[in-house]
Amino acid sequence: MVKRLAPGLFDVHHNPMVAVPAPTEFQPLTTTREERGRQIAKLGGIRQLGARYVVPSQSANANVPTYLVDIVEETCTCPDFETRRQRCKHVEATYFWLAMEGAVNAETGEITLPPKEKRKTYKQDWRAYNAAQTSETERIPYLLYWLCQTIDEEERPAGKPGRKPIPRREAIYAIATKVYSLLSTRRAEGAIKTAFARGHLSRVWDHNTIIRALADEDLTEILVRLIEESSAPLAAIEGVRGQYAADSTGIGTVTYVRHFDVKHRKMKCEHPFVKLHFICGTATHVICAVKVSKRGDCPMLKEMIPMAGRLHDMKQISADKAYLAKYNLAAIVEAGAEPFIPFKDNSVGMTSKSPHWRKMWALFTLKAEEFYASYHMRSNAESVVSMVKRNFGGSVRTKVASAQVNEILCKCLLHNLTRIIHMVEEFGIEISFPTVVKA
Repeated sequence: MVKRLAPGLFDVHHNPMVAVPAPTEFQPLTTTREERGRQIAKLGGIRQLGARYVVPSQSANANVPTYLVDIVEETCTCPDFETRRQRCKHVEATYFWLAMEGAVNAETGEITLPPKEKRKTYKQDWRAYNAAQTSETERIPYLLYWLCQTIDEEERPAGKPGRKPIPRREAIYAIATKVYSLLSTRRAEGAIKTAFARGHLSRVWDHNTIIRALADEDLTEILVRLIEESSAPLAAIEGVRGQYAADSTGIGTVTYVRHFDVKHRKMKCEHPFVKLHFICGTATHVICAVKVSKRGDCPMLKEMIPMAGRLHDMKQISADKAYLAKYNLAAIVEAGAEPFIPFKDNSVGMTSKSPHWRKMWALFTLKAEEFYASYHMRSNAESVVSMVKRNFGGSVRTKVASAQVNEILCKCLLHNLTRIIHMVEEFGIEISFPTVVKA
């Protein structure tokens, strides 16, 4: 008789007739993703594309019918891999498919893979980089002064009472000098005195005058135009490839709360953030169009495209999914460029009434590698954000809303001047700012 110990357990020592199974090697259970990968491999449809593999989606109603798998790096373009950063069912399906196709050595178990593509690297011109970095502080004031001279001053009516205001040329020069110093307005008085000694200012303006100039809403439009004009010397370099990128970033109003924490960690903050929207060139990282607004990303792109197209010959514009809208695609095509904006999971494909939408959908689904090659130029916009925040600060010092906008615009203007200095050293270009910006 077998003695019952617990539900499902028996004492076999009291019954010698009960056979005890021999110990076997531990076999891990098949994971859900492995099982789904096996099913995808059995359905077929996997094909090799260069050094990668195109794997169909398991769902028949998937908005994205195929995904791109790299088994060397074990990466996939599906949302599951982007979230977990681990092997997904499409990677598993590729391995099963290779085994079924005989790409696996039966004796050794090794997979015969195509030769791994050499990672593309970019050489840095250290001579030009060093020359630009070591002379930047000396050359920025002269470039800024030259650019400010293009501003058309308004004539003051004769006999108008009151103190004569600071000229707008000197106001923009002074606030940009203050922003470049990364100091408070009072502590930046030394830089203002140096500018006066150079002859760039008619007098040493006190800190209160500069603070009032920083909050002047009339200077906002002029600063936006100056940013566009400062990108003109680099338009020829950008026009070779004609690839531009759009993005946005939050600028903190206080230094002890980061925009990253509020956006991704869902922190509550009483201090609002100011959002910078821009279009930049992917070759020189120059900012071609800019908007400072608390509005969402999508509607801002349509407004910036004509601004960037005024001085630049745009052939491609890449942006992330936040900018996906039919009117944005139409605006990009109208400007003579191709839109490279990836589609969302719930996007409708060939049934859309927009011809631009259907064209890019076909390229996105049928030629994914070609589409992503152009789309990933958008990463240069992240470099622009890094440059602006690293060189000129990721937050603003001012508290007035109009002053915050002007301070951010000054950061973008100074960024463009640093890019000009670098390109002068690297390509030996000539600088000219022929257009007069009306005040």
